[in-house]
Amino acid sequence: MNVLSQTKTIHHHFADFICSKYNCHDDVLKAIVFCVSYMTASGHSCLSLGTIANKTLRQIIYDENINVDDIEFPDEKTLEKYLLECNAVAKNTDQCKPLVYINGNCYLYRYWNYESIILRFFENILQHVIENSLIASCSKTIDELQVRGIRFSNEQVLAQLTASTHDVCVISGGPGTGKTTVIAAIVYQLLRNNQDCSIALCAPTGKAASRLMQAIAHFKETYVAENPLNFPSEAFTIHRLLGYQKGQLEFYYNEQNPLPYDVVIVDECSMVDIPLMAKLMKALKSNARLILVGDKDQLSSVEAGAFFGDVCWGVSEYSYSDNGKKLLQYCNCAIKENHKKPHPMRDAIVILNKTFRFSADSGIAALAQAIRNNDESKAQEVITNNFADVEFKEYDSLDWLYSQIQDYANSWYSTIIGQADITNAFQKIANLCILTPFNKGPWGVETYNAVIEKQLKPAFGNEWYHGRVIMVTANDYNLEVFNGDTGIYIGDDDAVYFSAAQGFRKIHPSLLTNYVPAYSITVHKGQGSEFEHVVLILPHIDIGNNEHWKMLLTRELLYTAVTRARRKLTILGKKAILQYMVNNPTMRTSGLRQRLWY
Repeated sequence: MNVLSQTKTIHHHFADFICSKYNCHDDVLKAIVFCVSYMTASGHSCLSLGTIANKTLRQIIYDENINVDDIEFPDEKTLEKYLLECNAVAKNTDQCKPLVYINGNCYLYRYWNYESIILRFFENILQHVIENSLIASCSKTIDELQVRGIRFSNEQVLAQLTASTHDVCVISGGPGTGKTTVIAAIVYQLLRNNQDCSIALCAPTGKAASRLMQAIAHFKETYVAENPLNFPSEAFTIHRLLGYQKGQLEFYYNEQNPLPYDVVIVDECSMVDIPLMAKLMKALKSNARLILVGDKDQLSSVEAGAFFGDVCWGVSEYSYSDNGKKLLQYCNCAIKENHKKPHPMRDAIVILNKTFRFSADSGIAALAQAIRNNDESKAQEVITNNFADVEFKEYDSLDWLYSQIQDYANSWYSTIIGQADITNAFQKIANLCILTPFNKGPWGVETYNAVIEKQLKPAFGNEWYHGRVIMVTANDYNLEVFNGDTGIYIGDDDAVYFSAAQGFRKIHPSLLTNYVPAYSITVHKGQGSEFEHVVLILPHIDIGNNEHWKMLLTRELLYTAVTRARRKLTILGKKAILQYMVNNPTMRTSGLRQRLWY
């Protein structure tokens, strides 16, 4: 029997095809190829041989729905020998084979190439000379904005100067650190220096793009309304910016047909996967500037890689060059003489630490910091010390949980349908969000939404009832609705309303094909959004040996969920689960960090 014939997955068929085509018939080698495909589909950009050495295949493949024979992998050196002797594996960058093996990592060729594109981009663009005249011009603009009411932190000033003096700038900050304010100020800086500068704003999701555009519009109206500068009128999803073409492998804009913009600013970069970022970088003009903004401590992208985390990794490992220290001194930012080796990437990265959203006694801020710092005792202290904005409730039955969910949803739903104006109704959506790590099962959004709609539907008698809240789950370029977009059904119009760049778009429900109720959403879907009150639901039973839970219930997921809350955070679950998550960082295998920083 074929050693992997029982799996019946795409990973099995890939391993079978590659090994058959290249006459690699050893069972262990076929299992390695299987793991490369499986790991890539699980979010890793490559397979590290160290993660499978001296383990069985079943220990690697946590999904019990995939049947595999109990193959035992040898030590790492022997695994390397298998790959070096396989004709399907490229051993140097000049070869083009289905697999690439280098520095202990085995890639699908496509993902090796994506990493290489990103690496070449940073290598080619990091050379810069800081001009004193440009610093003076930026500083003058900052002073003018502060006179008009903005109070920038030293780090925000540094971010503006870095973005204005570097061809690539990376800005990372937690919730409430003023990332969108900095983006708006950078746009203003760039236009002040060059009124003809063409700027594209984009984000991974339609919701994140909409929030970015709202922040730009608010900045313009509040601080520079009298200025005739031509601010961007729209923020795109990255796919729409690049020009998605149905049925085509390539975007409309690519290396041969570059984007027409002088500057591209990408928000919510932690959500961007390696393939999409590589395609964006390839589509930039040779002299274009790229500004990347996000939170390095949030969840990584759903697809392969941990791009933003890898790019920001070296901030604690390397020091600034003399050029970087020059900007630090100008902004009155402390220079830590840690005697570490300088790196040009470090100069391009700014970390925003000062929070403007939360007060000094905020439990949400304290809990987020404890999670980020892997401080389990501090996290426990926060959830037990009766902070006004954080509450933790343990429960012991699903019936009690479902009753609580219905109470939360009913109160929230009544505020939405009570609005005569659609704008106000959309604003009320942000009052509450019920978050969970899971899609399916007793603690999944499918169950929660079914429980909620079971109570709501009888009052209306059909699927589409006034005030129904839905979320789109797949991009529809014809209707111009995108994965993550939230809509409200208005009965009088028999239409679902979606927020658009200019007001709202109405779509008849019969035209919508990919959507789900959105009374409860996963933490992944909530990424890039903020809510007044977040209810995070965790299981009330032990994790045990559930490998799927171990992979999903991570520090980054907990941090992302907590930081969606603006004013109130309620956690329902078991304290032991929260403790586990604080101590369980996401482990994503990637060669980008090593290739970029070493």
